Amino acid sequence: MERRSRSFYVLAAFFALFVLFLYGPILTIGILSFQGPQGGLTFPMDGVSLYWFKDLFQEQAVGDIWGSFRRSFALGLLVMITTVVVSVLGGLAFRKKFGGATMLFYLAIASLDIGGLRDHLFVLWNSFGDVRQQ
Repeated sequence: MERRSRSFYVLAAFFALFVLFLYGPILTIGILSFQGPQGGLTFPMDGVSLYWFKDLFQEQAVGDIWGSFRRSFALGLLVMITTVVVSVLGGLAFRKKFGGATMLFYLAIASLDIGGLRDHLFVLWNSFGDVRQQ
């Protein structure tokens, strides 16, 4: 068996830290959601209970989890259907050369990063403050 280089282990450790950074907060909130009535989103935990889950599935004055679930499910279904239709049609279109194929390809690739670009521009804009009030 071939021995792995040191860079493999460095990159594996970097990836493990990345995954921990990505999923760590979700795991932490999941653990802390089982705190007792006096607990909050802090460690150490103050008892273990299902206190915070007791009202979750009951009808409330503010927020309806089942209505939210139905809307989210319907939206997810529509997005899935739209994505499949557009992807299949796009795949069929690129099987043969056609005018504007390169531009359409770059437009599709650019659309993948629009959210990140928007967020970076927002942070950049806010770092300078509101220039209209100066």
